[in-house]
Amino acid sequence: MSSKDYKISPPPRDKGEEPLFRVIYVIDVGAADERKAAETAWQMMRAEDAFEPVMVILDSDGKQTKLDLSDYIEINKVTTGFVIQTYRKNNAGKFICISQEFIAGDDVQFENLKGDSIEAPEHEYQPFNMTMLSKDEIIDRLGDVLTSIDVGGEQSRQFSHEIRILDELLRDLGWIPKD
Repeated sequence: MSSKDYKISPPPRDKGEEPLFRVIYVIDVGAADERKAAETAWQMMRAEDAFEPVMVILDSDGKQTKLDLSDYIEINKVTTGFVIQTYRKNNAGKFICISQEFIAGDDVQFENLKGDSIEAPEHEYQPFNMTMLSKDEIIDRLGDVLTSIDVGGEQSRQFSHEIRILDELLRDLGWIPKD
C-alpha cells in the first residue's frame, strides 16, 4: 500500500451507553525494520519519562479533534512565598542551617507544561513539606533499608545489586558497618 492509499476511517456508530471514538497516536521512530519500529514506539509510549502525546480523535461522524495531552494531564502550580531558615553556630564557630520552612503567599498561578497560564483546575491541596535531614539522619535511614533487605539467603541474592549500591553510597557518606 502506498502512502496515498492510507486512510483512517471513523469508528462504527455504536448504540452503547457512550459513543465510540477512534484515537490516533502518531510517532516517528528510527529502526532497522517494521517490527523494531513498533517495539521501539511501544517502549517509548510506556516509558516513565515519556512526553504526553498529541492525539487525533475521530468520532463516528468523522469529525476530527486534535488534543495535546500535556495541556490536560500535568500542570504546574506556582506559589510565591518566603523561606525562613534557622541557623545555629556549631562547635567550629560556623553557622549551619538546622531547619527551614516555606510560608506561602497569596499569589498562586497555574500553568501547563509549556508555561502557558491556565485557569485554576480542581485539585487536591498539597502541603509545602520542606524537610532537611542531617547527614547522620540520612545514613541512619539508608542503613535501616540496607539491613532490612540484606538478611542473607535468597532475598539477599535477589537484591544483591541494590545492596551493593546502598553499601557503596553509605560508605561514601562515611558509614562504618557494624560487624
